[in-house]
Amino acid sequence: MPKKTFNRLDCEKKERVIRAAIEEFQIHGFEKAKIEAIAKNAGVAKGSIYQYFDDKKDLFLYSVTWSLEYFMENIDRQTPLKDMDVYDYFLTGSRERFELIKKEPLLVAFSVDVTSGKYGSLTKETNDALNRIGEEYELKLIANGKKKGTVRADLDDRALLLFFQGVTEKFTMKIVEIARNFEFEPTDDLYHEMESYLKNMVSLLKNGMGR
Repeated sequence: MPKKTFNRLDCEKKERVIRAAIEEFQIHGFEKAKIEAIAKNAGVAKGSIYQYFDDKKDLFLYSVTWSLEYFMENIDRQTPLKDMDVYDYFLTGSRERFELIKKEPLLVAFSVDVTSGKYGSLTKETNDALNRIGEEYELKLIANGKKKGTVRADLDDRALLLFFQGVTEKFTMKIVEIARNFEFEPTDDLYHEMESYLKNMVSLLKNGMGR
């Protein structure tokens, strides 16, 4: 976790430091990543990084969770979490989400590499951290669905969460793969391909979770 010194920075400087860290980790891996390179690219002194984080591992783990929260916060700006159930999350603002993925190729590549095990011994810790954040968000979507009457109230939230994760995992990986492999601006055909995957996934969710 970041130190109080980091938390006191303005948002722009925080983001600059984390993006510099992500770029260094993505290019060189964890072991070969250099704190001095991160500091230089962020425009801060090397010693400042150690005032912000205990060590390189602490910075890495925070960079991982920051990436996930960055995507979730941008999605939430389009449709606030309080207004979404598990279906709205995927169907509302799907084009904006698609364009966000295209806008942030470095964050997408970093996130995919983290979850696919590129960072070796850190994989379990990073996945545990991501799962904690993701599950908290997903449980809120399930709770919203129960309140709206769109999700079955006769099943335990944790059971619904397991079903939700089982259905969405591979679909989400496929959607990210579609976006990640584009070399140019996304076309309408590519957007419609992604949208088709989303609609099929939501259909499966409704069959299992819906009322």
